Amino acid sequence: MTRTQRGTLAATGLGLFMIFLDALIVNVALPDIGTAFDVGESGLQWMVTAYSLAMAVSMMTGATVADRWGRKRLYVAGLAVFVIASVACGLAPSIGVLNAARAVQGLAAAAVNVTSLALVSAAFSDPDLKARAIGIWSAIAATGVALGPTLGGVLTEAFGWRSVFFVNLLFGVVALALTLAYVEESRSDTPRGFDLPGQLLYVVAVGAFALAAIEAPQLGWSSPAVAGGIVVCVAALAAFVWWELRTPEPMMDVRLFRNLTYTLAIVTIFVTMFSVYGMLLLISQLWQNVLAYSVLTTGMLLLPLAVIQTVASPIAGRLVAKVGARRLVLLGLTLLSAALATQAIGIGISEAVVAVGVAIVGAGLAFTMTPATAVAMDAVPEDRAGMASGILSSQRALGSTAGYAICGSILVAWLTATLGPSLDAVIPDETEREAVATVIIERVNPRAYTAEIGPERPLPDASSATREEIAAAAEAEFRSGTRLALGFAAAALLVVLIVDWRLIPPDRPRRAGAGAPSTAGS
Repeated sequence: MTRTQRGTLAATGLGLFMIFLDALIVNVALPDIGTAFDVGESGLQWMVTAYSLAMAVSMMTGATVADRWGRKRLYVAGLAVFVIASVACGLAPSIGVLNAARAVQGLAAAAVNVTSLALVSAAFSDPDLKARAIGIWSAIAATGVALGPTLGGVLTEAFGWRSVFFVNLLFGVVALALTLAYVEESRSDTPRGFDLPGQLLYVVAVGAFALAAIEAPQLGWSSPAVAGGIVVCVAALAAFVWWELRTPEPMMDVRLFRNLTYTLAIVTIFVTMFSVYGMLLLISQLWQNVLAYSVLTTGMLLLPLAVIQTVASPIAGRLVAKVGARRLVLLGLTLLSAALATQAIGIGISEAVVAVGVAIVGAGLAFTMTPATAVAMDAVPEDRAGMASGILSSQRALGSTAGYAICGSILVAWLTATLGPSLDAVIPDETEREAVATVIIERVNPRAYTAEIGPERPLPDASSATREEIAAAAEAEFRSGTRLALGFAAAALLVVLIVDWRLIPPDRPRRAGAGAPSTAGS
């Protein structure tokens, strides 16, 4: 690995680390933000939504701009805007200004996201070394996911909620300096026109999907708003595919999906992010709201996941060259499905078993995401690297959004169906029982990364039952609903594992001596 390549890895990995960290670090500060601005859950929920939605809808637009304007140039611009928007968040005088600044953060995060991977792909032309580099890049970025809750808790307790935004100034400035010093410019060799109809249709499709998924836990999947969002999403997606197949310069070359291996890699990444982020939501709720663990304790329990993924991702990158991507993807999916199943079984038996299951997720992520990403990026020509990176980044964003919403919906649906009957013996009065159940269910917030739930929160006075009995009943149903949602996520991974095992072609045998990545300079 050359000095320039190492610098590129550090610069692009740190940028992605920053935007992943920001996705989780803010949520632990939500109660303090709500108190500061005297707003309830709806205002705080839209602060979270503004970031993820802006990032999701602008991902492919950023990919097109990167291929035309220059990937390094857009990466630098994205970092700079993200830092400025972070400072604006930290100085925000109202929740409206904070939400607007969060949306700008999301737009900048999309630019950083799509250009980061494209720059790594362009810097490493050799497929084996590229796989190894993507493993290191993934390891640097992945630590942001698990460090978010811990760092957010430390900063909020020591310096106040505004500090969780100001910390981005440090990471952003370092990433900018490394980028300007080491990263080389790259862009598409064939200039493409700006596909405005395709961009607009994609924004409508992704925006409708994200809004429907986010609103579903509160309004229900059959509500007019959510059902309408799904209809708009499907119609816009169909129109998007129709247009992209006919325009001479498509924003997204959907013909890429004719490559079965590429398509399977994309689906694998989506389902992996769906399951893992859904798991993070559920386990955070379990630890903080049922077991009453502190934010710092929860963050520390998530650290093994980050450490294992950090160590295993570069190993996975090296092994792609030696044993092939197919075996590693199958191994990673096996580990992930087993880890989530272990957590589901461990709930109610041993919290240590749950923690072990969470730690195993780190290895599963490394051995799934690294080879799947390497396969997908290696399957497209370099002049489509920005487009391919945009598709991958979109799947990560959409998968995580769907994971939060659907896994949260499963938990809400379980509580809605079972909590009332479970309280019959505790609260004989029907009106009082419904009031207590409503408070518990309404305070589940699947749109936030660490949602609220009743057992550890104040409940209405219940003259015929003790708070301890109410909390015990709610906790039992919460555990059952969490177990069901984790089982669903594990089943989704198992289905993808079977499909990949049946359809991903065997890795082609390598010539003797051709598979080992270069170790020069590493």
